[in-house]
Amino acid sequence: MRIRSRINYYFNKYILESIKRKLMGTLLLVMMVPLLIFMLISTHISRGAVESSEISSNLSRMELSSSYIEEQINWYDEFLFSALVDEKLVPSITTVDNLSTLNKFNTQSYIKDKLFGLYNGSNDILSVSLVSYEDHLLYKVEKKDFYISNNLESPKKQDNKDAVFDVDLAKNSFSFTRNIYRFEDQKLVGEIEIQVMFSFMNHIAENLQSNEGEYVLILDSQGNPLYNPGHLSLKKFTREIGEQLTTSHGEKYIIKDKDYYFIQHMMNDQIHLLKVVPKEVMMIGAVYIGQSGVVILVISILLTILLSIIVSNQVAKPIVALSKTMEHVEENNFSVNIVANRSDEIGLLYRKYKDMIERIKDLIEMDYKREMENRDAQFLALQAQINPHFLYNTLQVIGGMALKKNAKEIYDMTQRLALMFRYITNKRGDLVFIREEVSHLKNYLYIQKVRFGESISIQLFVDEAVNQVSIPLLSLQPIIENSFKHGFESKIERGTIKIDIQKVFDDIEIVIEDNGVGMSKHTLDEVNRKLALDVDTQNRSIGLKNVDARMKLYFGKEYGIELYSKESEYTKVILTIPFKNLME
Repeated sequence: MRIRSRINYYFNKYILESIKRKLMGTLLLVMMVPLLIFMLISTHISRGAVESSEISSNLSRMELSSSYIEEQINWYDEFLFSALVDEKLVPSITTVDNLSTLNKFNTQSYIKDKLFGLYNGSNDILSVSLVSYEDHLLYKVEKKDFYISNNLESPKKQDNKDAVFDVDLAKNSFSFTRNIYRFEDQKLVGEIEIQVMFSFMNHIAENLQSNEGEYVLILDSQGNPLYNPGHLSLKKFTREIGEQLTTSHGEKYIIKDKDYYFIQHMMNDQIHLLKVVPKEVMMIGAVYIGQSGVVILVISILLTILLSIIVSNQVAKPIVALSKTMEHVEENNFSVNIVANRSDEIGLLYRKYKDMIERIKDLIEMDYKREMENRDAQFLALQAQINPHFLYNTLQVIGGMALKKNAKEIYDMTQRLALMFRYITNKRGDLVFIREEVSHLKNYLYIQKVRFGESISIQLFVDEAVNQVSIPLLSLQPIIENSFKHGFESKIERGTIKIDIQKVFDDIEIVIEDNGVGMSKHTLDEVNRKLALDVDTQNRSIGLKNVDARMKLYFGKEYGIELYSKESEYTKVILTIPFKNLME
């Protein structure tokens, strides 16, 4: 189950999730399945055709070879018969009384020359013998020697005037024997025999063995091997197979133990020509065809893979490129380059998508302009807005000071307030330097310090490296004003506000923290949720939302406000802006 799930995982990840791989796989299946089926069918057909062709070829060659062998064997019979056509042969083996010693010597010399003439007629002749029934003598030439011995055999039948064909299993040879008759009275006076080795078949066997691994044999009538030049193992060729072959006159070949046995009967079934072909040799042509088919199949697979890659790239590559373009557009990158130079459906899709991107860009620009106009209107409204509560408290302080103190403190208070109003009303645009924003913030904090007295402690630190960095106008005052308005108004203990502005790597962090009443987790989550929404909010988050929206507008979505708070302990606001000057 685990292996199956892993296979499904990799299959879904690397195949189903890629249109290119799916298209490539589909093309491979469409092209390879018919090719494989065709190769299997053609291989099967070719094996059958090769087998049929080889069987037919072997049968033809066996028939021709057997005819040629019989012709060669009969030649020895004719060669023996030619020896009988000699008028001196019969007198030489006929008993004559009072024959002189010289004549006997001449007679034996004649017989010796006659037999040696036959013996030397062919290299394959093993022996030649002549029998005289009247003298009871046997004359024989064997191994280039001449022998004379007594003959104790009885004469053959007188009516047998044809040659007698016989095989000798011990000597792996065959023989022809002919009776010798006296012409005057047709009396049987002797016989002549020629014995021939089967080695005369060597060149025939070589021609008949067309492939390595084939064997040619000569069998006797009992199925025993007479001639086995290839030395076929007798374990492979049993007597049972030999008997089956020699007795099956209707069948010219049989298949047994994955071997093919081709048989031809000769010399009135006294000998049999046998060819043994192993199946692997018989099917060697099919093997070559199969190997060629495998080579063709491999080449076809490679070409199919190459073609499928090319086709899938042509079809899927533009779609993949379009999907990547969509990913860039999803990240608000509308400056992607879309080349629509194709004339097919993909080209149409590119052109339509390009037109859609252009329309989206136009709509975004229109929406951006409206947003800017809306922000400008909000900013102008903020500039025009004078907090009645703040003015009321400030005027109370000024009045009280006028009664209790001299005119210098009243003058300082009035000057600070005048600088604040001048900063708010005289600025052109929404961006100022941090040093200007901090200067305005100091005037505001002076007035608040006078208002709250010793119950408020203010700690301000500004890194000099950030003075020339741009920041939206009135970004800090609304946040600090929230500390006074919501953090300290209901707190009796001494309050502290810490303002820390410094460079952190490539950004600037502005941390404003107070130890006021803080917020509950529910209130904090609600304020953060409203900050994340692109809608106007009320109460505490109205100043935060305005500042956060303007920072994201100028610097991007990764910048803006982060809010942290804990009820009855603290509230911390972190403003992050990039370290750059947008006013240059």
